[in-house]
Amino acid sequence: MKPTETSLFPPGKRLAMSVHFPVEWWSKPADSEQMQANHEYGARFGARRLMDMFDRCGVRSTSHLNGMVAELFPDLVHEMATRGHDIAAHGYDQNHPQSAMTEDEERATIRKALDTIEAAAGFRPKGWVATGRKLNPWSVRLFAEAGILWHNHHDLSDLPRVVQVGDRKIVDCPVMAYMHFSDLRFIGGRPGETPKSCGEMLAFFKSQIDALRGAAQHEPLCFQFGAHAHICGRPAYAWVVEEMIRYASSFDDVWWVTTGELAERTLALSAA
Repeated sequence: MKPTETSLFPPGKRLAMSVHFPVEWWSKPADSEQMQANHEYGARFGARRLMDMFDRCGVRSTSHLNGMVAELFPDLVHEMATRGHDIAAHGYDQNHPQSAMTEDEERATIRKALDTIEAAAGFRPKGWVATGRKLNPWSVRLFAEAGILWHNHHDLSDLPRVVQVGDRKIVDCPVMAYMHFSDLRFIGGRPGETPKSCGEMLAFFKSQIDALRGAAQHEPLCFQFGAHAHICGRPAYAWVVEEMIRYASSFDDVWWVTTGELAERTLALSAA
């Protein structure tokens, strides 16, 4: 049976929401000592603050994790797993984007990242999110060969879509970039962007949820938003993210789900 939009969602749910929190690391010094310190803060303090907040809200997240984080902070990664969070590999480190690699280099990096995370988490990640969401023409084939279940780079549809890659299947989980919330745009983390207040962040998010819930009354939709551990793991921003989650959770038609769970459900329905 080919899955329908409504069969993918539990009864009464119209908007599937996933919160992602990247925990990242640079294998060589970043552009400044302060930037390197920011990411160490994220791994040592911000990630746990976010997990505590997710616990209060009753939400499980999907973490984008560099393999190097698992080597340097294995206790953190083990804690993520024991708290029930999904973990997606995010390359081995941030200094070496896979889009600049040869096919052999990328294959080795995928294996190395999965191995290091598995050693700390106790399970092998089923998802992959590339640095900058930039891939090579062969990347999805390498994901499938490595047993990866899902990625979120091509946005092929408004809902997760199963793609046949040789004799394997992989799920493309859309980010919906035109409605995407990213903390980087609010802190002025990209060229030409001016930092926004916490109030502006919260107002923006609420408007996105209102619009998406309106659109989802006609067709079920998915929405991912990101909260980097080194940014939203700081107290004021963590409070904003908690308010975001509580706002979305106040609606009965919102379904909190990890991206891994969404991908597994999509794949199971496609095989039914």
